[in-house]
Amino acid sequence: MITQEVLKKDIMTLDPKEFYLKHIVKSYNWYFSEYLHVPSDEIVDKMDYFKEIVSTNLRINFHSIQIVGSAKTGYSLSPKKVLQPFHNRDSCTDSSDIDIAIISERLYLYFWTRLRNTKGIYYTHYYNHLTKSIFRGYINDKDLQNIDGIREEWDELVAPINVALQDKLRFEHPITYRIYRNWEDLEEYQLIGISKARASLEGKKNV
Repeated sequence: MITQEVLKKDIMTLDPKEFYLKHIVKSYNWYFSEYLHVPSDEIVDKMDYFKEIVSTNLRINFHSIQIVGSAKTGYSLSPKKVLQPFHNRDSCTDSSDIDIAIISERLYLYFWTRLRNTKGIYYTHYYNHLTKSIFRGYINDKDLQNIDGIREEWDELVAPINVALQDKLRFEHPITYRIYRNWEDLEEYQLIGISKARASLEGKKNV
């Protein structure tokens, strides 16, 4: 088990790329190990089954999927809540999400084209947010769900995945997705987040 103290030490001492490789890319997964209590000798099979469910339904490469965020490490790396533990819903806070990164240029370009061809999007408050994320090579599922026409298509695409993860692997928390153009864009996003988390722990402002 990777503790909060270990994560904090690594954020403060490791290069962001080293932290990314150690805690985001490598196979240890807090949600499977510590929340679902999957036995260590079954972890690989369960993780492979997770990837099989997602990749088959999205028709993407088996290896183009990565759990990130607090479900991966057990603690948030967001600058505004850095090192806060993954949590269930209570009276004061919403439940933590299981954040799934989808690395697929095909899906990224498809939904980028759908967004570009949606009438009226340029006159909504979503425009600046969407263009910022697209410029950095990713699309959030929450943005897709905010747009009529695209929302229904996206929900139809991921609904079978969510059901299967709940029924077959006992996922109990909301699932969110982010589509990345490629692995380099995922890495860049994570490195920026790790650097901001470190700055937050150092007490620096404007992170």
